[in-house]
Amino acid sequence: MDRIESLGTALSQITMYDIKSMYNQVRAKNVVFNVSEMEAKVRDATNDEPWGASSTLMQDIAQGTFNFQNFNEIMPAIYARFMEKEARQWRQIYKALQLLEYLVKNGSERVVDDARSHIGTIKMLRNFYYVDEKGKDQGINGTYQCSFGYLAAC
Repeated sequence: MDRIESLGTALSQITMYDIKSMYNQVRAKNVVFNVSEMEAKVRDATNDEPWGASSTLMQDIAQGTFNFQNFNEIMPAIYARFMEKEARQWRQIYKALQLLEYLVKNGSERVVDDARSHIGTIKMLRNFYYVDEKGKDQGINGTYQCSFGYLAAC
C-alpha cells in the first residue's frame, strides 16, 4: 500500500511544466538523431518492450502510408528494424513483422508493392532463431507465421 500511496503522491506533484519538459526532451532526442515523426512512431511501435504497440499507434502509421513523404519514412524504418538489429533484439524484429503485416492489411496499396520488392529480406527471417542466456529459444516465440497472402511468397 505504501508504494501506491507514494506513487499517488509523486503523480500529484507533477505539473504541466514537468510534462511539457519531458515532451520536449523526447522531441529533442528525435531531432538530435534526425528522426522524423513517422520514424519515431515506427520505433515506438517496434520497441523492445514485452507488450505490443497500441492499435491507435498502428493506425496512425497505417494512415501515414497514404502520404508519399511519410510512406518513404515508414517503410525504410521498418526494414531497418529487420536488418540493423542483433538476434538478441528479436522482439523488435518480431514487432516490425507485425507492423508490416498490419500495414499490408490496413495501409496504402503501395505497402504491398514495397513489401514484394523486399521479399528476400522478409524470407530471410524464416530461419531466424535466438537462444537466450537461460537457454530459451526466443526464435520460436519470434517465429512469424507469415499471413501475407498478398505477397505470395511467404
